[in-house]
Amino acid sequence: MTIKRQIVDWKGLKALGWPYCRAHTWRLMADGWRHSKTGKWIANGDPFPQCVKLGNGHNGHPVWQISAIREYFEAHGLTLSDID
Repeated sequence: MTIKRQIVDWKGLKALGWPYCRAHTWRLMADGWRHSKTGKWIANGDPFPQCVKLGNGHNGHPVWQISAIREYFEAHGLTLSDID
């Protein structure tokens, strides 16, 4: 019987080859941001897959669905290190 990963945490995301830090990853997951000079809302047209937190509260351990991560990597031409 083979067990395949369904979720990946931060360390697993980095092992897959994710090149960005935690702060930038959260920025990429956001719906958009306000421009610093004009104050206009800029929508994020291609967000990174949203994480789900394990446990209750804001300090829960963030995890991502590995299938969504694979799709994002393929769509952006990122190389995927296989950790399955």
